[in-house]
Amino acid sequence: MTQTTLPLEEERATLSPLSKLSLPKDKDLPPIIREVVTNAPANRKVPAFVACLSPLCALSTRVRLNYYYDTRPSALLLQVIIQGAQSSGKSFAADIESLIMNNTLKEHDRNMRRQEQEYRELKKRRKANEKLDEEPQTTIRVVPATISKTVLTKRADMFQRIHGDTLSFWMFAEELAQVTDAGKAGYSNLRTIMRTAYDLGSLFGLDFASDNSYSAIVDINVCSMFCATPAAVDEYFDKKAIEGGNITRCILCPLDESIGEDGAIFTPYTPQQHKVIADTLQQLMAATYTADGLLQPTINLDMSWLDKTVCHWCKTKGLEASKNGNIALDVFRKRSSVSAFRVAALCYYLYKLDKTDEQVAQKRARQIYLYMAEYILESLLNRWGKRFMKANNQREQENQPEARPQLFDALPDVFTREQLRLQISNQGLVTSERNFIYVWKKQKLIELIDKNTFKKR
Repeated sequence: MTQTTLPLEEERATLSPLSKLSLPKDKDLPPIIREVVTNAPANRKVPAFVACLSPLCALSTRVRLNYYYDTRPSALLLQVIIQGAQSSGKSFAADIESLIMNNTLKEHDRNMRRQEQEYRELKKRRKANEKLDEEPQTTIRVVPATISKTVLTKRADMFQRIHGDTLSFWMFAEELAQVTDAGKAGYSNLRTIMRTAYDLGSLFGLDFASDNSYSAIVDINVCSMFCATPAAVDEYFDKKAIEGGNITRCILCPLDESIGEDGAIFTPYTPQQHKVIADTLQQLMAATYTADGLLQPTINLDMSWLDKTVCHWCKTKGLEASKNGNIALDVFRKRSSVSAFRVAALCYYLYKLDKTDEQVAQKRARQIYLYMAEYILESLLNRWGKRFMKANNQREQENQPEARPQLFDALPDVFTREQLRLQISNQGLVTSERNFIYVWKKQKLIELIDKNTFKKR
């Protein structure tokens, strides 16, 4: 792609630390996010913004976009962690999740789950040898964090079988410990799936011989939001998760709480705000399903106008990493930019639904990208930077080839059999000195002075 020079004010913005950046004003945010953040107290505005992102991405499952550094299309897939101490008021995230999901995906799934439950009950009541109708084909999208890999694979495969395409799952838990506890059983350990679930087109497969299991190779896409204490985050993102890439795929949102501070209270929504939220949610669902329940075509969102900003930010952070030798910064910057790009794309999509002027929408979405790229990167570095660097340094030291001296070079120009025997022992070799002397004489590397003394040629 052709590179062009950024406007001066934009170049300065990409070089600014997070403290000098900001999100657009509350009234300038896209619909739904605007209403939520406007009603949030000052110390919860950014967390409220972040808590809106993943559920709205799950609803925007038909959107496709091209990221500057990727060769294949992307989808709006985000994984969010709301981290706060006990009784720090993380429940606001659950309220936002309910606001967005209760009358959309949860309502859609409610009917589907009812069909599944009625079939199970009918199966229990059937008489011996009584034939049943075929099991209902359902497309469940809201899944618990404790779901097994087999069930998740089956549900993802049903998207393909019924609709002929993939859809995003929505996963929410008010306690990340649920995910960790479930993961102790291998069948519910979703760490690997959550890595592939971050990227459209990354396949996961199960292949069993048993008729009672389910085998398929599927594209599992998950948008998730988990609330957690710092200890729960440490337990979930263990050493394997830190080194394996789980942390870089998440947006960590730490809640800042001062000692003695009162709880955060959100203002109730006005009837007008409720109408804006309901209308926008209806638009998002209508962009996914037709009135007959069929799947709508994909929406190709042109984000090429943001490419220069993305490229400049990534290169600026890469240069900073190379100057300081900061491997964590170099690794974390890449997916921080990817997640921030998806956030900006979501907001741009919502602006378009809200009929915002094109230039205004791009300007605000660019501001959101720059803020979120710095926000995500800073959160990752503050939380895991030192541990990532330590693990990386330890692995490099362990994998370095052993610096063992060459036997021939370790000997003086004139050496004895005893000196050769001692070097062989020091280097842990098993070949006898007689064999070495025989080979070296044959290769004319040494000459005989006497039967126990030799000279290098």
